[in-house]
Amino acid sequence: MTRMHQRSGIRNLTPIIGCKAAEEVLRHHELKDLLTLDRKTLLEMKHIGPRRAEALLSLPKIFRQLASAPMEGSSISCSGDVYRLFEARLGILAKEHFMVLTLNSRNIILSEDLCAVGSVNTVHIHPSEVLRQAVIDTAPSILCLHNHPSGDPSPSPEDRKLTDRIASAAALMGIRFLDHIIVTAGAYYSFSDAGEL
Repeated sequence: MTRMHQRSGIRNLTPIIGCKAAEEVLRHHELKDLLTLDRKTLLEMKHIGPRRAEALLSLPKIFRQLASAPMEGSSISCSGDVYRLFEARLGILAKEHFMVLTLNSRNIILSEDLCAVGSVNTVHIHPSEVLRQAVIDTAPSILCLHNHPSGDPSPSPEDRKLTDRIASAAALMGIRFLDHIIVTAGAYYSFSDAGEL
């Protein structure tokens, strides 16, 4: 875990379990490990008593509820809006997931489509699969997002090639390709913000 991600993790955990406990947990584990840690492991750490262990053990249930909440009807005005909506859902996953959001002319989400699930560091998707839901919804625009389980939101060469292919296919079909956002727990990368779309 980079120092930036560790500081961010400590900042996020502090209101739940206190600063010293947050530092202790993240000294030994990554933030995403909190989804699988057991009570015994937690109680063996300094500054973690039964109450703080229970607070941490409740996090996976909260994340599952967040992940199942539909985002249809949410309005998007910038990449930060997308990140805030999907960080909890995608940032914690151990495999790459590729999603497409279809949007109306006012940038309100019409639908979200999980197009593909890959491995720890790759996901394969064809532009036709990306555009399928936009055609079904007769949506004027789409936005793509996927996660990087490594915690580094920097796009790979494959991410850049896929983004170019989707942009070309969308242009041919008259669908606006607003952005491709890479999500991690604590950071994101927007192709649009970077001037690559």
